[in-house]
Amino acid sequence: MSDIKLSLENSDSDSQNPPPPFPDPPIAGYFAIGLALFGIFTSGVIFVPLAFLASIIALFSGQIIWGIFGILLSFAGLLTSPILLGMLGMAWLASILPI
Repeated sequence: MSDIKLSLENSDSDSQNPPPPFPDPPIAGYFAIGLALFGIFTSGVIFVPLAFLASIIALFSGQIIWGIFGILLSFAGLLTSPILLGMLGMAWLASILPI
């Protein structure tokens, strides 16, 4: 019974082990998702390539889930943008026609 220390003060073991810090927020992933949504609902010519770039950065910085969702939403933005689809179509047509 004499080994039990009853006190309201912090013990020495608590001061040696501080609580773990908060993890860094996935900033590149936030940008990837946000830019991809802007690419879907606004001008895709500007935001879809930026969203794809931010998704690649998120993938390489270890934010795998955010990067994958950003790439999927970038692809959806590509499919909903007639200007980008026209550019891809013209590039494909120029590659198969001898000019």
